[in-house]
Amino acid sequence: MKQRGEMTDEKRLAILNEYLSSGKSRWRFAKENGIPQTTFSNWVRIFAVDKVTASSSHETAIDMNKDQEKEELLIEISRLRQELRQKSLDLKYTEMARDAYEQMILLAEKRYGLPIRKKCDAK
Repeated sequence: MKQRGEMTDEKRLAILNEYLSSGKSRWRFAKENGIPQTTFSNWVRIFAVDKVTASSSHETAIDMNKDQEKEELLIEISRLRQELRQKSLDLKYTEMARDAYEQMILLAEKRYGLPIRKKCDAK
């Protein structure tokens, strides 16, 4: 007859970790390892370890990482949009300056009758 209390909590936790990584059902794992089903269920209840709990805590950690990545991506998108707005403004100012110089040259050529833009003959 087995004596009560011969198994330590560390050994029970090791068995529970093996159960979590096995992918087997609670009842099948207990049967294959020669542990009474009620005893094994009590261990799961006492140590609050279950596949649903373990997988949900893992999924929660993954969700937190995804949330952090989403936040970083949103910050990056915001920065890129601001940079795009600034580049668009710079382009508009450059185009306006180019058009102003073009008009200035046309007015000067018309008023003074001088060809300001010289045509270069390639020799």
